[in-house]
This record gives sequence, structure tokens and C-alpha cells, in this order.
Amino acid sequence: MSTSADRTYEQQNDSALDALYSKVSSLRSVTIDIHNDSESQRAGLLAQTSDQFDSFSNQLTRTSNHFSRSIVNGARQHRLTLYIVGGFVASTTAAIIGRVSPPSVSSSAHSHRIGLSVTTRLAYSTASSGASPLKSCPGCGEAQALESLSCPACNTLQPLPSDIDYYKAMDLDFGSIPKGGWEVDTAALKRAWRLKMAVTHPDRMVGRTDKEQQIGAQQSALINRAYETLLNPLPRAHYLLERYKAPEVSESDSLEDPELLMEVMELRERLEEAESEAEAAEVRADNARLLDAAVDTLAQAFAASPPDLASAREAAVQLRYWTNIEKAAREWSPGKRVELQH
Repeated sequence: MSTSADRTYEQQNDSALDALYSKVSSLRSVTIDIHNDSESQRAGLLAQTSDQFDSFSNQLTRTSNHFSRSIVNGARQHRLTLYIVGGFVASTTAAIIGRVSPPSVSSSAHSHRIGLSVTTRLAYSTASSGASPLKSCPGCGEAQALESLSCPACNTLQPLPSDIDYYKAMDLDFGSIPKGGWEVDTAALKRAWRLKMAVTHPDRMVGRTDKEQQIGAQQSALINRAYETLLNPLPRAHYLLERYKAPEVSESDSLEDPELLMEVMELRERLEEAESEAEAAEVRADNARLLDAAVDTLAQAFAASPPDLASAREAAVQLRYWTNIEKAAREWSPGKRVELQH
């Protein structure tokens, strides 16, 4: 159970990461117009970037100092967040300096700024335990993690493997997630999604090559799919069962418990016969208790050692029924046909 101190740390971490996200978005926006012909325009862009990077560096330093204290209280995931942000900003700024600096402006004057982010990125790169498979950048050949979106050396967008583990894609250390990967920290998941979309969102593809825009679209689609899968209990249950190599849960799988089948039929009849929003709300409330019970069963099944995959699979089938009733009850309106697909 989280304590008041834990909640305070989480709120502070959220606030710090929101500030970092704003800085990343601001810094990324000035990389769009990097092919100015005028030397004065290039110098102005460089100065603008330099000022923004100074501000970001200070923010990053303060945030990393805060996290170095809060890590003791369980905020290990934030180390990886700083790793991503630091590497992204370092590569972005290096690319800007290399591409827009006139010959008279030396990039060495900015090396200490880039070094801050690179050092931070390396210092926090040990957040995940064990060695991970690597891929090579198609632009420069730099080796990097499979989940990398942008090369830290040349800023080239990186394709994501189509079969990448969704937990890895969202920077979640599966081994440290309670209950066999079931109890996902949805706040951390949302933060990871938001930071990744800051890099790969279609609005961020302005100025990229056609090939990189295709890669960005692939990245965005995969990240959104991973996010939605891990965020919602039903697809998360299906994904975990697949990850544990359990038999696939198909639409043809039905409830085996006669009492639960009676519950489904009764809830459906009540919803079809409902004449007011209040009656539909009662059905939804009764169904919510059954839905919560299925979620609890899934948590217990995946928490077992080894995971009780038979119980988890049965609970996933039940959850599909309760999820469909929840959707029908939520969309209920007078005179509208009740459609349930199990």
C-alpha cells in the first residue's frame, strides 16, 4: 500500500516530467526549419537553440538530482525516462549545431552542454537489468536498444521491430512489474507514451524525409497499440497469456460456469427491458462488481508462481463478457437496440 510520502514523491515526479516534456517539445520545434540559406538566420536559430538547451540542461540537472533521491523510494522507472529524454535532446542539439552552424561558429563551445545530456543518458542507461538485444541505425550504423526511436548519434528515426515486446516498447521493466506483469503502473505507462509521441507524432515529422515519415507512422501505430494493450485489462490479459505461451483466447470460447451464464442472461434482459437511464445505471453497477471480480482473479492468477494460466484464461473469458455488457450499458439510450457481442 502506498504511503503519503510515496504519493508525494509520485506527484513531484509527475510535475518534474511534465516540465521536461514541455522543454523537449519546445526544443524539438526549432529543428524543423534547419535549412535556412541566410547566415544570420542560421546564427539566430543556433542562438535560439542554445538558449533553449541551456534552460533544458538546468531543468534536467534539477530533475535528475530529485530522482536520485526519490529512486530510493522506488522510482527506478524514471531513470530510464531521463535516459530517453537526455539522449533525444543531445542528438537533436548535436544535429542542429552540425547542420546550421556557419563555419565561423565552432560547435566545441557547446560540447559541455551536449556532454551533460550524454553523460546523463549514460548514467541512467543501467536502469534496466541485464543485457538487451541491440539494433543498428540505418543511417550511421550506431548500435542501440530495440526500443530506440531516434539515433542518439545522427538523429535518424529508427524502425521498431514489429514483434517488439510491448513492455519493452513502453520502457517498462517486465521483471519488476508486480504480479507477473499484470499490475502495470498506468501513470508511468502514460508518461512513457507521452514522451515517445513527442518524438514520433505525425506533427513532429515536418522536415523529415519520406522514408522517415513512413518510419514515424510505423512507430506511432505500434506505440499506440502497445499503450492501449497494456492500459486496458482485457487486452492486457490476452497479451500476457500470449506472452506466457498459453492457448489463445478466441471469440468461440464461452463461459463454462452455469451460474455466470445465468448472470449474463439476466443482465442482458434487464438492459433490454430498461426504460430509464437509472435502470441502465443499475445494470452497469451490478456488472461492475462482476467485472472487478474477474480483474481480481486475473491479478491473483498472474501473481502465482508459476502463473496459474488456466485460471487466468478462464477469467479473461469472463472479463470479455463483463466488458461487453459494460459497453452496452454505457451506450444505452431509450429505444436503442441493445447489441451484445461475446
